[in-house]
Order: sequence, then C-alpha cells, then structure tokens
Amino acid sequence: MKVAVISDIHGNYKALEAFLSYIQSHPVEAIIGLGDYVTDSPYPERTLSMLYEMEKQYPCYLIRGNREEYLLDNRRQDQGWHICSPNGALYYTYQHVQEADLDWMEAMPSEKVIRLGDCPALTLCHGAPGMIRGNFEFDRALKEQSMKALETRYLLGGHTHHQEVDVLYGKTYLNPGSLGLPIDEQGRHAQFAVMEGDTQGWKIERKTIDYDVDGFLRDFRESRIEEYGLYLTRAIEKTLVTGHNYFYYAVCEACKISRKALPDTREEVWQQVAKRLEL
Repeated sequence: MKVAVISDIHGNYKALEAFLSYIQSHPVEAIIGLGDYVTDSPYPERTLSMLYEMEKQYPCYLIRGNREEYLLDNRRQDQGWHICSPNGALYYTYQHVQEADLDWMEAMPSEKVIRLGDCPALTLCHGAPGMIRGNFEFDRALKEQSMKALETRYLLGGHTHHQEVDVLYGKTYLNPGSLGLPIDEQGRHAQFAVMEGDTQGWKIERKTIDYDVDGFLRDFRESRIEEYGLYLTRAIEKTLVTGHNYFYYAVCEACKISRKALPDTREEVWQQVAKRLEL
C-alpha cells in the first residue's frame, strides 16, 4: 500500500497543484489529509475546488484542523472578524467560502483511526489526540504522553509545520510538514510525506518539492487579501519565502507589546510589530 500524507495547506493552491502533479507521475493509492486546508491565503475557493477534484480521483482520508474549526465556529456564532491584522485574513476567507464548503468541513472528524489494506492501523490527528491545537514542537511532554497512550503503532499529525519522524515507546510519529507554509528556515517549497506499507509496518519518506512561489505571492496583491489581513498577512508572505515563522512571532510580539494574552486589534500595536520584524 502506498499513500501520500499532506497537512497545513493554508490555502496555498499553488503548492497543492504541485503536489497533485507530483503524484500523477509518482502514483499513490490514497491520500491522507491532516487539516488546515484553507485560511490565511488568497483565493481559498481555488484550493477547495482542487481538493474536491482530488477526492474524486483518489480515496481520501481527511480530518479537520483548527482553521476549519475557526470557520465553523464563526458559522455557529459571529466571531466579530473584520478588516484588521489579527483576524482580517479569516474574515477574507469566510467571505470566499460557501455553505457547501462549510458543510464539507463539518462532516470531517477531528481525528480518526484508519486501516488500509493489511497494513498496521494509523491514528490521524491535527495537533495531538484529543487536542486539535496540541503542539508537539512546543510541548515535548504532551508528545511523550500522547505516544505512550497511543493504541496504534503509528500517529500522523500536523499543526506545527515542522516535518518530522520520531519514534517513542516503540511507536512512530509522522508530521509530513506543511504543504502550504513550511517552517524550516528555508522557504519557497512544499512538504509532504509518502508511506509504503505491508503487514509488518510502514516505511516513511519525507518529500520536499518546488512550486510557483512568485506566482502565489502575486496573488496576495491581486486578491486584495493584504487589505484585509494587513500586517499579519505580510508575516505570512515573509514566512513563505524564508521558512521562518514570522506569523507566530508577529502574534507573540503583539501580545508582548499590548500586554495581553490574545492579539490586540489596535493597528498601532501591529505597526510596532511590523517595524520590529521588518514586515
């Protein structure tokens, strides 16, 4: 059994396009998706259209990420998103999705266990089992706890945007990295993984491919998402080309400057963030 594993596209349809082209010439039998398919990038409808076509062509096992949760929460109750640095890109995304898109997200589980053929079962999650925003990169204890309690031999998760294979307690953790926004201090490429399995276990290969980054950056201007997400959208663009997590550090700086636990919506705060991080 040969499968591709993707996560954290974040609306980067150019990277998704490159991935789909890759598996046409390097065939797989199924695709596993670990969440965060849209938000933060221009033209989310293009990403969604490609995902729907992907589901027609391949058996797909998709779970929800925290970005899908945000969109669904906004459908249930207006979150007050508006044009501003902290949530303007979410506001933009919500204006570009349809009810049918939200229904598609709603139908996904937040985690699941799958068995493909006679291969060992796989546990799928976005962050950590039982914690969709659990972050193994920042919380090693959570990782050890999750792996120790894991009932299958394999855990597949995303969220951190760090490509990784780790073995703990005789079990294997795979993070395929981010297809749309890798955090690797390099940037300008897409990440995913390919797994080949048999009755004995799964062999994992991490993949990195190029895509049209400059074309995607042009979309940020042409789509007007920069006018919605302002400085935090600039942080996304800088992360795309550097692989440094400017998005995360921009949020941290905003909290530090405003002395609040959540990002401040006052743009004077974000102007200071932009100056400090050279956005």
